[in-house]
Amino acid sequence: MPELESVRTTAEAIGRIKCIKTGEEIGLLYQWDNGETQAALYERDHSETPQGSAHPFEPDIGKKRS
Repeated sequence: MPELESVRTTAEAIGRIKCIKTGEEIGLLYQWDNGETQAALYERDHSETPQGSAHPFEPDIGKKRS
């Protein structure tokens, strides 16, 4: 069985992600114990906003980052 290159077991929140336009906090930035970082955006009910989401796309938060 092949060994995994890097196993992520625990993460620590290291920063807040804010919307550039509104200043509203929209997520957190985590750093895993293997040094990788990952953005996690909050889930929101977009039906409350009359113009829809101010964020037209959602990034792949599972993508490896360095």
